[in-house]
Amino acid sequence: MPANRLKEFARRLPPSKQEEVDRFARNLQQLADEMSPEELEDYDTKMAYAFSGGFTARDEANALIALAVRNGPIEDLHAGKHSALLEDDTLSRITDKEMKILMIHATRMLAGLLRLRESHPDLYRRYILTYGQIYCSRWEREQ
Repeated sequence: MPANRLKEFARRLPPSKQEEVDRFARNLQQLADEMSPEELEDYDTKMAYAFSGGFTARDEANALIALAVRNGPIEDLHAGKHSALLEDDTLSRITDKEMKILMIHATRMLAGLLRLRESHPDLYRRYILTYGQIYCSRWEREQ
C-alpha cells in the first residue's frame, strides 16, 4: 500500500462507539498490512524525523487537539472575512448553538480516540503519529 493512502486515511476522524472504533481499527490494520517492509521502514523514518527527540505527551496532545478541535467544525467559524466587531471583547463571537456543535464534535472525537487507544494501542499510536506529522509539524513542541 502506498504510504499516501495511510496519510489519506489518517485524515478521517474515528467514530466514537466501540463497534465503530473496532471497524475503524480493522480498516487501519488492513492498510498497515498492505504496506511493504520498505514502506513501513520509510514510515518509521519519517516519524522519527518529524518527532526528533521522540513523540512526547505534548505531541500527542497537539494531534488530539488537531483531530478534535482544529480540523473540526471550528474551521467554518474561522473561515470568512475579518470583521471589526471581532475586536470588541464585549460581543460574543460564538453562539450557544455553535458552541454546542463544537463541544459535541470534540468530545465525540476524543471518546473515539480514547476507545481506540484502550482497545488497539498500536494502531492508535500509528494513527496519532501520522495525524500529528501531517497537521502539527509546525506547532509548538516540548523539547
